[in-house]
Amino acid sequence: MVRKKIEKSETKIECGFLSFSEAQEFLGISHQTIYNLIKKGLPSYKLGNKRVFIKEDLINWVKSQKSSP
Repeated sequence: MVRKKIEKSETKIECGFLSFSEAQEFLGISHQTIYNLIKKGLPSYKLGNKRVFIKEDLINWVKSQKSSP
């Protein structure tokens, strides 16, 4: 049982996809804030009725939002 969970986690890490709640946790922001950011261009993808995020896209998007000194 534990081995199956570990294998499932490794597969998720390898493909780099995050669920909505995983993206929320990764970015450290609220559910509503993610929706607001999606409207402002946060990259996400709809797969059926689920929204997923690519971790690398989130990292690049955050870096691009950094304000210049």
